[in-house]
Amino acid sequence: KNRNFHIMLRLLLPILLSLHALLLCAVYVVANTECPPRVGSNSSDLVLADCHATTTLSALLGRIEALETQLAVSPLAGGVESCQGFANAWAYFQVVDPLPQILLRSGLQVVCDMAHDGGGWTLIAVSSDDGQNTWTDANRLYWSNDTTTFGSLAQLHRDFKSAALHQLPFRDVLFVHAPSGVWASYHNVSNGSLSFGAFVESYGGFHCYKNAGETGFNMTAGTLTGGAHLCFDTRLYINAMDGEGSQAGCPRGVTGNNDAFGPSWNTDGGSQNDCPFNDPGIQTSLGPCTVGSTSGPGEYCTGGSLTIDGVGFGEALGLNTAPRGTGGNNMRVYVR
Repeated sequence: KNRNFHIMLRLLLPILLSLHALLLCAVYVVANTECPPRVGSNSSDLVLADCHATTTLSALLGRIEALETQLAVSPLAGGVESCQGFANAWAYFQVVDPLPQILLRSGLQVVCDMAHDGGGWTLIAVSSDDGQNTWTDANRLYWSNDTTTFGSLAQLHRDFKSAALHQLPFRDVLFVHAPSGVWASYHNVSNGSLSFGAFVESYGGFHCYKNAGETGFNMTAGTLTGGAHLCFDTRLYINAMDGEGSQAGCPRGVTGNNDAFGPSWNTDGGSQNDCPFNDPGIQTSLGPCTVGSTSGPGEYCTGGSLTIDGVGFGEALGLNTAPRGTGGNNMRVYVR
């Protein structure tokens, strides 16, 4: 008898779970149905006690069917191609976890950001001052055509790179700094056909943004403010050369040249008050930095006795307040 009971329970359990899910869906649909003023009723309709209107059972089933079609396959089980698709599929539901992990249709496990600028962001990289010496000048092509990946989704305060940096086409990019929580998003940076790596590679090397025609990308949303050490500029720049501030152009061969590779921001060189683009590699880069004739290995950009990791705009704005070497100062990069 016990064996028969267990067999029956195993057969009924999926049905009960399906009915439970259907009931929850029905309650949700009912709760989110707009109700016009009551104009009459029909005994053949399903009358909702808390609604002035009557919602037909066929309409309810139609909405459930549409929802099932939209979800198709659970996003958590590999039913979407990016976190943007995850956000679209779950538009009817409130996401409790602002940083859920999901499995993409490609088989890639990723972290999504649902908390900033409408959500739907896929994490592609983390640059951290954890002392691992990963985002170095020697490894600067990690941002473009070197497909090496590293790090762990379980330790996102440390250096991390996802294969998504090279796989996902994108339009928008988001930067979130820790421990400050300051963030900035930039829309329509790309046309949706390139991955972030291919986008950086398309720049072909370093760029002097002091030259005519060279410009960055305007910030769309965020809490980043362009203070004096950012030259009152919140725009995003790719592969920014050290312009040595007030000097003409971007002089080469100058001791202390600090070019940035990958994402960076404008800077006055910190305490030097010398805008624009003075030492972006030290002050506003995400790690890769070339320092004149004294360039060497290591994550930190070193010139004389100066050893600093910009972690994006964090150093220039004095946001890197965590003890250095712990990973407490870091920046996450997302695309969608």
